[in-house]
Amino acid sequence: MQGWFNIWEYIKVIQYINKLKDKNHMIISLDAEKAFDKIQHPFMIKVLERSGIQGPYLNKIKAIYSKPVANIKVNVEKLEAFPLKSGTRQGCPISPYLFNILLEVLARAI
Repeated sequence: MQGWFNIWEYIKVIQYINKLKDKNHMIISLDAEKAFDKIQHPFMIKVLERSGIQGPYLNKIKAIYSKPVANIKVNVEKLEAFPLKSGTRQGCPISPYLFNILLEVLARAI
C-alpha cells in the first residue's frame, strides 16, 4: 500500500511526543507535491525583493516572469499561446533556487 510506511512513521513520532513530559511541541506536515506549479509570480517577486535580491539579477527574473506564455503542440499543429499565471519554468536552471528561496521564507515564518 503506497504511503503506508510514511503514515507508520508519523504515528511513531506522535506516540513518542505524547510520552514526553514537556508537551510544548508542534508537528507540521507539508505536502510539496506540484509546489513548483503553484508559485504565484507576483508573490515570488516580492519575496525576492525582500530577501535582498536586487539589480540585474532581479531584473532578469522579472523579465522571465513578467508575461510568461506557453504553447502546446499537438502532432504538428501548434495551438494558440496562453498566459501562465503561476509556477516556475520547467527546465530553467534557476527554478530550483527560486523555489528554495520561497521555501526558506515559509520555514522562517513557521
